[in-house]
Amino acid sequence: MAKTAGAAQPPGPLRRGLPYAGLAVGVWAAVAPYALLGPDLNAAAKNEFVDHVAPGALILILSAVAVVRARSAPAPGGGSFLLAGFGILLAGLWMTATHLPLVKDARNDLVATDVAAWHTLPGLVVMALGAVWAASSWSDAAEEPTPAKAAKPGTGTSGTKTTKAKG
Repeated sequence: MAKTAGAAQPPGPLRRGLPYAGLAVGVWAAVAPYALLGPDLNAAAKNEFVDHVAPGALILILSAVAVVRARSAPAPGGGSFLLAGFGILLAGLWMTATHLPLVKDARNDLVATDVAAWHTLPGLVVMALGAVWAASSWSDAAEEPTPAKAAKPGTGTSGTKTTKAKG
């Protein structure tokens, strides 16, 4: 199906659902180390804040802004949606990278494997969400129209002087 130039296409079900998925994943990413369901890891509170809470808050903010923008516009802007996707992707990359030493410790039997998996899995899910989010808005951001420059009075659309025909 070809897109009509200049016409805003309504977002598909995936694009409509991504901000809501971001809200759920953001909450999970932020509270995973504090949840009673998962295994406990004896880590410093500041590490858990930097590894989980701060990226989770970023995901929640970006997702909430996307929800608000989607409700106020028929088709949310491709560029801002793309930037939100990259922000979430970077948050997931951060969360995953900060847990690599924990995975190494689990491989060396210094930490239980289930503990390492519970604390590392949110970062992988966030990274996947960010990748899907960014990829789904990539083409829309490329097609986003740029505002035209206003022509100076007495000039044509190309910026050259116009002359009146004698007649």
